[in-house]
Amino acid sequence: MGKLTEHHLYEDIKTQCFHIVFDLNDNGEILQDEDGWCEEIFDEIPNFALGKAKAQEISQNSPRKAVKQGMKLLYKVKEVQEASIEYLGSEKAKDPEDKYLKRGEFGELILYYLLDKKLDKPQLISKIYFKDSYNSVVHGFDAVHFDRATNQLWLGESKFYKSKQSALTALSKDLSDHFNVEFFNQEFTIINNRFADLNIQNDHIKSLMDEGTRFLSRLVNINACFFALFDSSVLESFSYEEGTDEPTEAFLDRLEILVKDARENFNNKIESFQNKENLKIHLFLFPVQSKYDLVKKLHEKLKKEQD
Repeated sequence: MGKLTEHHLYEDIKTQCFHIVFDLNDNGEILQDEDGWCEEIFDEIPNFALGKAKAQEISQNSPRKAVKQGMKLLYKVKEVQEASIEYLGSEKAKDPEDKYLKRGEFGELILYYLLDKKLDKPQLISKIYFKDSYNSVVHGFDAVHFDRATNQLWLGESKFYKSKQSALTALSKDLSDHFNVEFFNQEFTIINNRFADLNIQNDHIKSLMDEGTRFLSRLVNINACFFALFDSSVLESFSYEEGTDEPTEAFLDRLEILVKDARENFNNKIESFQNKENLKIHLFLFPVQSKYDLVKKLHEKLKKEQD
C-alpha cells in the first residue's frame, strides 16, 4: 500500500524520510506524480475521518456514502475552511510568514496515511469524527495510533513549513508542550472516555490510558513521531541509475546528508527535554518541491469534492 510514497528508513537515528515517487513521462522527463499521490491520500479520507470500523459499516450499503461523509467531516473543520479561502481566494498565502502556510491543515491526514499505510500502525481514534459528534476536540495529538505487535502507542505531531528549520523548531516545542504529566492526564482521560464508543477491547492500551497509570509507564510504551513537511532542493538532484528503476547513489547520499543534518538539528533543539531517554522519539521528514503548491492542490481537490 502507499505505492506513490517513497520511504527511506534510518533506523539507527530513529528517522524516516518520505517523498512523492518519481516516474517518467512520455517525453522521458523524470517527474513526481503529485496528482496520483493526492488521489492516494484522498482515498484514505473515509478511514481517517470516520475510523476504519465506521467507514466499513457505512460502506456496506454505499461505498460512495462513506467517501462523501468523510470528505464532509474534513471540510467542516474550521481551520481547513479558513485555509481554503486563503489558498484558493487570494495571493496573500504566498507570504512565507503567513499563518496558513505554517499550519498543517492536511498534516493529520498525511501523518495518518504514513503511519497506517507505510508503517502498519493502525489508528486508535479519529479526532475529526468525535470533534464533529461531540463538538469538542478529542485529543491534542495530531495522531493516535498503535502497534499491534508490541501494543505500544504511536503519538504524532505534524508541521508544514517552507523552512525545514522552522518546522523542526515548532515540533520541538510540541515535544515539551504535549509530552508532560498534565497534558497526558488531560488528553488520555478524554480518549479513555471514548473507548466505549469505539468498542476498543485492547486491555494493554486501556491500561496506558488509565488515570492511575504511572507517567513513566506511559512514556516507555510510547513512540512519539514528529512529522515535518517542508520545501527542499534535494529533490532537484533526483535521477535513476541508467537502465534501472533504482535512484542513483548520488541522490541517496544527498538525501542521507539532509536526514542526518535534520536529526542532529532536532536533537539539539530538544536537548533540554528532561525525559527524552524514556521516550522513543522518531522524526518523520517529507521534503517537497513546493509546500505551497502541494497544499493548494489538496485544497482544490477537497473543494471540488464538495461541489
